[in-house]
Amino acid sequence: MASPERVSRFLSFLLRHRPKDYPLRFDPQGYVLWHDLVTLVQGRFPEITAEEIQRLIEGSDKKRFELREGKVRATYGHSFPVDLGLESVEPPPRLYHGTARDLAETILREGLKPRGRQHVHLSASAEEALAVGKRSDPFPTVLVVDSRAANASGILFYSSGPLFLAKEVPARFLSLL
Repeated sequence: MASPERVSRFLSFLLRHRPKDYPLRFDPQGYVLWHDLVTLVQGRFPEITAEEIQRLIEGSDKKRFELREGKVRATYGHSFPVDLGLESVEPPPRLYHGTARDLAETILREGLKPRGRQHVHLSASAEEALAVGKRSDPFPTVLVVDSRAANASGILFYSSGPLFLAKEVPARFLSLL
């Protein structure tokens, strides 16, 4: 039996990365047909039902996926061009980014860049950023983004699920926690 985490990781991979590796047809907003996704997931995990996949998608506390009108998509983290239709928002005064220690100095010098994705992912809390950073380093560095100043200078921020997204954040708006 596949764990929910394994299935969720597979869904993330399918809907965020390498679309040409699988027989899914993405529309410009990153949606694929629900039926096509279920068929593909069940081909990998035959024991899972469509209802279990739906519960996994709709029950994600991180709101990684969106199911609407017979289609599904990832809400952030794409490494291929997708028009998520996001509107810019006024960010909270501070946002946070967890990263591996060996990358922190470069980021502080060069700014936050999406590194193969469409956007930089920012957390609303230092705790969440720390948890994100621990995915790549057991003792990550948390960077603080002066998001109000960045926004006032023209940097656009978008809200997607529990995250905030930006195309990039120049170094002058970054500091260490």
